[in-house]
Amino acid sequence: MKKEHWYIIIAAILYGTIVAGGQFFKDLGMSVYELSIIRPVIVVLLILPFIIFNKKLRLKKQMIPFFTLYGLIGSFGILFQYAGLAYGVPVAVIIFLYYTQPIWTLFLGKLFLKESITKIKIISTIVALLGVLVLVKPWDITSVGKPIGLIFALLGAITGSLWIIMARKSGKQKQHYVTATFSYFLPLIVFIFLFQPISRLLFQDPSITRISFNFQPIFWIYALIWSIIGGIIPYFLYYKSTEKIEAGIAQIILLIEAISATLLAFIFFNQPIGINILVGGGLILVANYLVVR
Repeated sequence: MKKEHWYIIIAAILYGTIVAGGQFFKDLGMSVYELSIIRPVIVVLLILPFIIFNKKLRLKKQMIPFFTLYGLIGSFGILFQYAGLAYGVPVAVIIFLYYTQPIWTLFLGKLFLKESITKIKIISTIVALLGVLVLVKPWDITSVGKPIGLIFALLGAITGSLWIIMARKSGKQKQHYVTATFSYFLPLIVFIFLFQPISRLLFQDPSITRISFNFQPIFWIYALIWSIIGGIIPYFLYYKSTEKIEAGIAQIILLIEAISATLLAFIFFNQPIGINILVGGGLILVANYLVVR
């Protein structure tokens, strides 16, 4: 196993704090839109001094269009997921559709990166998707919401795969991981703000679209910790690995995030762990073993 595999594994585990942290801040009264923007803003502000004072970390001009497109893709991914919620798609269904990303990444990796679709990748993808299916149990849902909501959720998965593809392209360009993190989040923030009027039309709910950040000082301390653990560290590790690890392999390893998020929900929010979580998590780990081996 390469050290880059471990980078992605650790990143996936820390990415699980995004969901747990989101639940924590939502309970404090944070809107969905504030949740989507606060972590990127803090990450950018923390990295900005290094970008300013270290010329080696500044983005090359020819890469500006690439990262502008990258931020646009990321913002679309966020908007599509929230649009699914707005049209009545249950969270479990959105999670399952979101984690179909390995399928799309296999084909998009072949199309844009010329990565081979091997037998072991196909088997690992099938095993991983079975694990996600058992983990979220979408068959327990009595209603899946409006068809347009399902389309939005599926588009969220496809844009998530494009995010992986773009990260791999950044790695192949030998872009420094600090620069890549900063250059992705900055346009993402801009596009999320630009999309707010559209979001208001879609959701018409202040608990989703409000942006005020009128919180107590202790809140900002929590947000800072969340941004470091669920933002800077995992993104640094992931972008550091993209030069060596193919997109299709990275995508399957990142499904460990689902296990991490489930365990954190159990630890901090007393959400029960059933047999389905043990079996689903086990299948995801088997898929990781196959693809890493």
